[in-house]
Amino acid sequence: MKILFVDQTAKLGGGELALLEIVKHYRTESKVILFEDGPLVSELQQRDVPVGIIKSAQSISCIRRSSRIPLTSVAAMVKMARDLAVEAKNFDYIFANSQKAGLLSVLASHLSKKPVIWYLHDILTSEHFGRAQLFAAKYTARRSNQILVNSEATRDSLIALTSREKDVHLVYNAFDTATYGRSSKAENANTRRQLGFDKRPLVGLFGRLAPWKGQDVFLRALTQMPAVQGMIVGSPLFGEDTYAESLRRDVHDFGLSERVKFLDFQKDIPSLMGACDVVAHTSIAPEPFGRVVVEGMLAGKPVVASQTGGPNEIIEHGVTGVLYAPGDVQALSHSVMSVIDNPEAAATMGRCGRESALRRFSLEGMYTRLDEVIQVPLQTVGHPILSTSP
Repeated sequence: MKILFVDQTAKLGGGELALLEIVKHYRTESKVILFEDGPLVSELQQRDVPVGIIKSAQSISCIRRSSRIPLTSVAAMVKMARDLAVEAKNFDYIFANSQKAGLLSVLASHLSKKPVIWYLHDILTSEHFGRAQLFAAKYTARRSNQILVNSEATRDSLIALTSREKDVHLVYNAFDTATYGRSSKAENANTRRQLGFDKRPLVGLFGRLAPWKGQDVFLRALTQMPAVQGMIVGSPLFGEDTYAESLRRDVHDFGLSERVKFLDFQKDIPSLMGACDVVAHTSIAPEPFGRVVVEGMLAGKPVVASQTGGPNEIIEHGVTGVLYAPGDVQALSHSVMSVIDNPEAAATMGRCGRESALRRFSLEGMYTRLDEVIQVPLQTVGHPILSTSP
């Protein structure tokens, strides 16, 4: 089957990291279209995946999660949809991997008569999006032939917003599990020294720097754990530079400069997690999935995560990780210290978490699920059912 994958960004966010693993399975007859140049392009090229760029107009690029959709962007969207339809004519399906990509893909579907599979990586609530974005999501959901969701929490938000339940399929993100948990204790200790940390407990926080990701909550929790070091790994991706700067000020103002280090976006997450004693997740709004939660589990580390969205589905509290009330500084610090103060229980939790993650989030399992969904006959809007059967 020939699939045209579409994504709005070339930045390496969670959805794009998921896309890299999906495309790998279908790369022999597929192509990826992005709306900008960036790191994702080179990552795709390294995997021998054909990639093209349909340049997004400034009026579209500037649209953020909570901003209005300006009228000036309508003509630009029509042009982009036409260009996308031309690309789609050589493929069996359009696979949209983001919200803007989904909207433009269903518009292109009208012209190309190709069915659309939309992979939704977002929780569709007013906590995350403005009214215009939610309206666009409703339209995309109505016109998509199949919808994939990355968690039950994401699916629930879709149903609440659109009332659509038919042809909505749960497909969790998956990981190359062989790359996690391979480093020895000596290698982990060496990584730790190279990063400038000593033998005091080290808690790692991984992910994009954004207010709803709660890195500021983590810093406040560290003020209550004077013997604990913190490593914050990630960069602002979508206009959150002011927040990133405020975090660095907080480190200074809270007197944490000697204990906290920032690392920009890193590729070798497994080795960095290997150097940690605990992996934390601190989102204050519902998390659509929680890639870093699974990665921490795969690394064999006890994971402390906010009890919201995807982490609720990933972690069995007290067995494969620890859940705490989102945004609660006291609960976060208490949860982290309960793990650090009980090393034997923490090691058992790390082993149980790794076993669970290996079983539930393998690439092979995801590919099997995707093949099942994509082979389902697709009803194009206003056109007969298309089937991939011979």
